[in-house]
Amino acid sequence: MSSVETPRPENAAPEPAAQRCPRCGAPLAAGQEWCLNCGAAVATRVASAPGWRLPFAIAGVILAIAAVAIAIAIVQLADDTDQVAQNQPPAPTATPAPTVAAEPSITPAPTLPEASGETTPEPTATSEPAAGAGEDAAEWPAGKSGWTVVLASDPSESDARQKAKDFAADGIAGVGVLDSDDFSSLNGGFWVVFAGRYQSQSKASDALDGIDARDAYIRRIDPR
Repeated sequence: MSSVETPRPENAAPEPAAQRCPRCGAPLAAGQEWCLNCGAAVATRVASAPGWRLPFAIAGVILAIAAVAIAIAIVQLADDTDQVAQNQPPAPTATPAPTVAAEPSITPAPTLPEASGETTPEPTATSEPAAGAGEDAAEWPAGKSGWTVVLASDPSESDARQKAKDFAADGIAGVGVLDSDDFSSLNGGFWVVFAGRYQSQSKASDALDGIDARDAYIRRIDPR
């Protein structure tokens, strides 16, 4: 018994060709998007992962620009520091405090005959010191000139006479007190403690060598 094929109408649309997997060739049903044999995508498009090179390249460029900017800032800061150090004025040197000179003692300075223009009179006779040690204070002869050893000067008469007693107690001979206002060769306003009266400067110098007094000196005495 034979089958009878029904003829297709002339205007009928052709049957669609059977679809196959592009990877393994397995037949696919109509509308099938995945191959059931190998799992390949047939009608579905798998999107590829976005590229990673571009973000890394951008980040690298940004880091490079930041490094260059930091280096420029460091160089500029170093230049500014050098300019400030060069332009800074030198530190002022400390000015030493002025040294205050000690006030001189009120003892009148000795005046030598050579400095004052006076001439030393020739010695006529050797004169011994007036008044011996242990006696009352010596007196300078009125109207007489001569050389003596000045032991001290003081504006107070009482203090000067006390010093004269102390010098006499130390064994210095011929100690007396003069009022400087009565003598032209002495500075006025003082009471002068002296020791002895000598006719020459050399004799007074010899007497000074034997006197143990720190501020003693020789002086010519001329009355007014």
